[in-house]
Amino acid sequence: MIDVPMSGGQKGAQDRQLAGGEVAVLEKCRPVFVTSASHIFHLGELGTGATAKMLIQIVVCLNMIAAHESELLCDKTGLDFKSFQKVLHVSSGQSNVLDTWQRFKRPEEPEAVRRQRAEVFEKSLSPALELAREVGASLPGTTLAQGLLKRVLEID
Repeated sequence: MIDVPMSGGQKGAQDRQLAGGEVAVLEKCRPVFVTSASHIFHLGELGTGATAKMLIQIVVCLNMIAAHESELLCDKTGLDFKSFQKVLHVSSGQSNVLDTWQRFKRPEEPEAVRRQRAEVFEKSLSPALELAREVGASLPGTTLAQGLLKRVLEID
C-alpha cells in the first residue's frame, strides 16, 4: 500500500505533480507513476504523503490570505496589483499563490462555482487542524485562514 496524494488541484493533476510513500513500494510503482507524475517524492512511512498534502494546504490557504490582503491594500493605496506581483515574484515574498492569484480567485466565475471552491479549500484545512489537536499543536493562522476563505475568495 502507498499513499500518493495529488498537489495543485486540477492544474496540478494536469501538470503531473505527485507525492509518494513507502520506498520499496514506491520504487516498484515508479514506472507507472512516471507516466502521470513529473515530481515523485518519498517522504517516509505510509501516511506521510497525506500529512504533506495537509501541510501544503495550510501554506496555500495562508498565502491566499496574504494575496487577498495585499491586493486589498494595493487597491486602497492606488498601487497596481499586477505590478506589485512582479515585485513579489523576485522578492522574499514570492509564492505561487501570489504569482497566480487570479487563478485562485477567479472573480469572473459564477458565485456558486466560487462558493464551492472556497468550501473545498475550507474543508481541506480540517484534517490538518484535527491532526494539530491530536498532537497538541496550536495552528492559529490555519484556524484564521479557514474562517476567512469565503471572504478572501469574494463569497459573501
